[in-house]
Amino acid sequence: MKFGGTCLGSEDMLDRMTKVVKAEKERKIVVVSASAGVTSSMKDFVAKPRHEKEIDDFLLALKGKHVDMLPKKDGHSRKEALELIEVKITKLERLLYGVTYTEELTPRTNDLILSFGERLSAIVVSSLLKHEGLEAVSMEADTLGMVTNDQHGNAVAILDECEKNMAPPLESALKKDIVPVVTGFFGITKSGHVTTVGRSGTDYTAAVVAYTTRANPIEIWKEVDGFMSADPKLVKGAFLLDRLSYEEAAELAYFGAQVLHPRAVQPARLKGIDIVIKNLYKPSSPGTVIGSHRLARDDIIKSVSYLPNVATLKVYDTGAGYKSGFLADITVCLHKANINIFSATTSQTCAALLIDEADIPNAKKAVKAIIGTVGENFEVKSGMALICTVGEGFGTTKGIAARVFNAVAAKDVNVDLISAGASMVAYHFTVDRKDLKNAVVAIHDEFWGKRIRENPSDGPVS
Repeated sequence: MKFGGTCLGSEDMLDRMTKVVKAEKERKIVVVSASAGVTSSMKDFVAKPRHEKEIDDFLLALKGKHVDMLPKKDGHSRKEALELIEVKITKLERLLYGVTYTEELTPRTNDLILSFGERLSAIVVSSLLKHEGLEAVSMEADTLGMVTNDQHGNAVAILDECEKNMAPPLESALKKDIVPVVTGFFGITKSGHVTTVGRSGTDYTAAVVAYTTRANPIEIWKEVDGFMSADPKLVKGAFLLDRLSYEEAAELAYFGAQVLHPRAVQPARLKGIDIVIKNLYKPSSPGTVIGSHRLARDDIIKSVSYLPNVATLKVYDTGAGYKSGFLADITVCLHKANINIFSATTSQTCAALLIDEADIPNAKKAVKAIIGTVGENFEVKSGMALICTVGEGFGTTKGIAARVFNAVAAKDVNVDLISAGASMVAYHFTVDRKDLKNAVVAIHDEFWGKRIRENPSDGPVS
């Protein structure tokens, strides 16, 4: 049972969380994010030099926030939690002072600092569960042995190592009817350095924990019902999807549907474990179930997601299609600048890559350094949005892509860059950002508009 930051962001949500955990009669493992806003505040705080007084004020506020989350009545669980919080705040204080004195923040130190949000929330949640009569204990992922590679800020778990390390202590606790409350978001390298696994990474941690213990299902508790046919902020008739395949969920998550960490799918798929998206406001709602089922609907497409702020980077070179390593040289150059590539396509004279709009300055600097050796010139087009249509059978069904692009064209929207074939369940393309809403609405209406109008009380089921 994974609970995100929003689920830990207020007294009401904490109360809902404890009730949900207590109501679950099966043996369970709880995995928690930092409380809402904590990791962001830490990132902002360490991003620039600070005076000692600022550090003291920051830590006082951080400590107060977590103390306020504890059970109100004095008792053993509260007293124990207060002592543990004090220990964590003291260690964090030393780290922040160290960064201030050395005026240096390495990726390694940054990850260690950012891990304290989860460490503190695990203490709070275990205390709340104890107060409700459950045997609970906070467990930190690095101590448990969630081993990752060395990629700070976006680490990947080494699953066989994790299983060997994490299964024994977790299963031992479960046999004693103890509820382990595990920290999400971070792990540890083989050499003993803390790494974080990226934004929304607690989903990924929960999947790794499930992989190591064969826990089934993985429940991702949020403040939404699950995956939707489209963003309801853009599409009035968007509806809940009751089932998705692993592949569909991964594509939707990667291309903008902020419901699940894209990498959470992999550990679950390897052990055939279902992932269920659950709404903390409506715990009886079935949510979206993600699993091995490959259910293709008659109209194929299940959902439309998007990334609103992308840019197209094009590197030109005469005869690029015949030059060995041309694309590799560009991607390596961007990798060294810590720039993620969403998608890439090539022609005989050009390599076109999609990047985050925020990365444009660094991308220009990186590519400019190799022009002449790799490529003759380049250009960057900003103000783009990437739209992704997803559904089992997409890659094997005739006429679906034509329906998508005809619907978009009917709204006078021009398509810039198209990528198809890499996935058998997804097809994505770029449009000007100003045309994003019209394009998404057009696609949704093309595939589901008629049925929604005829049956407004319920959208199509997957």
